[in-house]
Amino acid sequence: MEIMLESILWCIEGVLELYFILAVVNVALYWCMHFNVIGQGGPAFKKFLAFLHQITEPVYAKLRERIKPVSGFDISPYVLILALMLVLHILEKTPPCPDPGQRFLIKKARPDVL
Repeated sequence: MEIMLESILWCIEGVLELYFILAVVNVALYWCMHFNVIGQGGPAFKKFLAFLHQITEPVYAKLRERIKPVSGFDISPYVLILALMLVLHILEKTPPCPDPGQRFLIKKARPDVL
């Protein structure tokens, strides 16, 4: 059971890391195109941009419903990136535990240790 749980968490972490990378690339390309660092590119680049838009836009749309633009500036991509960073950090710092119930047990301080 422990191996299956760790495998599932490992897969979830991998998917979240991939989505994090795609979100960062999406934001970086947006800013590069906005400041004319890169042009519109060829058909392959346009297909890649369309792919990024299809992957990230559904999550951005859900965030935009809850978070309104600040002075006309859409902060939903940055909120998504910060949320993914937080979740990934929590997943990486969570130690594997042989008994899932043990994770929530609070150990009492021993008087001889103090």
